[in-house]
Order: sequence, then C-alpha cells, then structure tokens
Amino acid sequence: MLLFFSILSNSFSPVHPRSFIMMGLSGLLSPLWIAGIPSFAVAQVNQAIVQEVLDGDQLYIEQNKAKVDDQANFGQVVSTEKARAGLLFNNGAAGRMSANSKVTVGQCVEVEQGQIVVSGPVNGCIAGFSVGVQGTVYILETTQDGSSNIKVLEGSVEVTSEESGVEPVTIQEGEKVSVLPGRLGEIIKITPEELAAILAGPLFSGFSIPITPQGLLQSACNRIVPPGFVCGSDGVPKPVIPSVPIPGPRIPGLPF
Repeated sequence: MLLFFSILSNSFSPVHPRSFIMMGLSGLLSPLWIAGIPSFAVAQVNQAIVQEVLDGDQLYIEQNKAKVDDQANFGQVVSTEKARAGLLFNNGAAGRMSANSKVTVGQCVEVEQGQIVVSGPVNGCIAGFSVGVQGTVYILETTQDGSSNIKVLEGSVEVTSEESGVEPVTIQEGEKVSVLPGRLGEIIKITPEELAAILAGPLFSGFSIPITPQGLLQSACNRIVPPGFVCGSDGVPKPVIPSVPIPGPRIPGLPF
C-alpha cells in the first residue's frame, strides 16, 4: 500500500536547476507561497534533476553513480549511501535526501527508505494513505522499526486512508504523525527542540541551494514555537535567556 500526496497548485514548467535558482524563489514559487493555490490539481512528478551532492559521491540513479545535473526519469530509483542530495522535480518542487535513503520518481515521490524533505507542489507516497498538500514544507521518513512519519514544517496536509469510509485527517504545521500499517498514530506537536534538531540536521545543514523562499521557515517557526523562544533567520528556535540586571556602583554618602 502506498501513501499518496496530492498537491493543490498552479502548474509548473520544468526548468534547468541553475535557472530555477535565479527565478524559482522570486517567480515560480511566489504564487504558491504568497498568493495561495487557487484550484485543486494533482502535481505529478516524472523527473528529478540532481542539484547538489554532499558528504561524498555515493549517490545513485538506479545502479549508476550520479552527479550534479544528472536526471532521474519516471520509475527510476534515486538512492544515497554515505551522501546527501538535493533534487529539483519537473513540477518546480524541490527535495533533499538524507544519507541511506531511497526514493522512486513516479506519479509521486515514493520514499522506500530514509528521509526526504519536500518543498513545493509534489505528490508523495509512503504507506497506505493519500495526503493533499498545499504550499507545504514537509518531511517523509521511514524508521528501522517499520513505521513511517509525516512531519509538517509549514502549511498543512490532509491525510486520507485508501480504505473507504474513513474521514480525512488534517496535519497542521508544527505537527507530526506516525504512519503504521493500515492506520495513523496520534497527531502530536513538534517540540521546539525537535524543530531545532530538524533545521540544524542533515536535511538542511550544509546545502547551498535554498528550497524555500527567504524568511518562510522563520515565519513558520514564529507561529509554531511557544513563548520563551526566538526564531533565527534559518527558522531554528532558541530559548530566550533573560538578562540579569547588573547593579550600578554605590555612591558614598547616600543611604542606599
């Protein structure tokens, strides 16, 4: 069984990754992130272009070693071993894979192993549910115990079981849910500590090509974290350390 992510979006034309860097954040993505998405559409993926490779060269398309600007087509598997990778999908969305991850490019991005963060309009698959995504930054991951997780950093997703008669469940930004065989776990909040670990972790640290408009993660962080935290420009929350007043020098002769 697969978990489907269907997207509400404008249509996007394939662009070369270098062109995307110059125009994507200010042009292609601005209707998605700023104006909202006016109509329902299924954002299918049938191509992924490698934008970045970090920490080594163990990136593969099928069984072949891959490098920057190589292209994975419909039905092909992109996998990492001791490497991380940034991808640009043909519909304008972007993704990043952690080490030891495996993703199939199809009508959706099917996560078979590891982690991927996706920004923008893309379908995703993970295990028996369909998820509608609108203007969202989210993470799909599998765990060693066989379960999977959906973590929403910005926007919201609607999770629908493939079984008829089951009401859809909405996962808001700052929330996560585990995906177990045939059912969803409890929706819980992402703590400020976990959010900080995510944004400073392998899906974000060290990449040079942005996958979100400037300030998006900081704005989402400001909405997610409780009082007592301050969000940096990279969206990483840090606890506020109250300042301790320093007493001034005593003036001789005064009764205080």
